Amino acid sequence: MITLLLSLSLSAASLDAATAESSPSASTSQPAKPAKPKKVCEKIEMSGSNVPKRVCRTVAEPAKPAPEAERADTAPPIGGAAN
Repeated sequence: MITLLLSLSLSAASLDAATAESSPSASTSQPAKPAKPKKVCEKIEMSGSNVPKRVCRTVAEPAKPAPEAERADTAPPIGGAAN
C-alpha cells in the first residue's frame, strides 16, 4: 500500500516538473537577477577569546588595516614618576 502511494506521488511530481520545464513563458517573464559580488572571508583571532572572529568583505571593498595596539615600551609614562 505504501509503495503504491509513493509511486503515485513520484509520478505526479515528475509530471509537474516536466510541464514546468516545457513552458518557456514562465522563465522568460522574470527579469534576470544581477550577479552577487564575490565575498572574501578571513578568520581573525581576538584576544580574550578562543573562538576566531570571521570577517567578510566583498572583493570591491578595500581591506581595512588591522588596528595596532600601543606598545607599552614606546608609550610615555603616565604621571611622570618612575618606581
